[in-house]
Amino acid sequence: MGSLSFKSAEDFYILGLWLADNYWRSSSVGLSSTNEILLERFRLFLRRACPDHPIKEHVYLPRQGEKRKLIAKNIYVNSRSLTRDLMNFKSNKDLKIPLKFIPAYLAGRIDGDGHLDKKHRTGIRIVYSEKYDASRDLNLLKKLDENPVSLYYYRQANVWVIYFRKHFLRRIMPEITRFSIKLRNL
Repeated sequence: MGSLSFKSAEDFYILGLWLADNYWRSSSVGLSSTNEILLERFRLFLRRACPDHPIKEHVYLPRQGEKRKLIAKNIYVNSRSLTRDLMNFKSNKDLKIPLKFIPAYLAGRIDGDGHLDKKHRTGIRIVYSEKYDASRDLNLLKKLDENPVSLYYYRQANVWVIYFRKHFLRRIMPEITRFSIKLRNL
């Protein structure tokens, strides 16, 4: 995929996080989030991937009457090559992730678009706006377990949701927790 190569668990965590909360415009690529820890973790990746490019930041303050109450930020770099490389991952129908790095990738997806239901203990779910994105992760998870998740489409919200099955979650949770900020802060 061009000059960008993922070789570590942290790299695959960043890929999952970016696929969940990506920001891109023509030759700019970055991350959108309200979570400072996630933004800083992505900033470290940008420094490694593009050491000669300045990292830029755009802050979005909540407006009066808006549902969102938190400050959101985009951190990004202007880099055609990094944008091209990450967009290749985004558009690729089949992610080639080594089995040992799938938990790190999942942790990134969970930290970006995941939800942990602590109140009812129903587990973890990840929300997707595109069917191909959810299907691609479903196929990836099937490399770890025959029946790891359920996939649902909610027409009114126009989203796809993966729900982790309890047997799979019990087995993989310790590995995911090593990388996930959300899970470590439970």
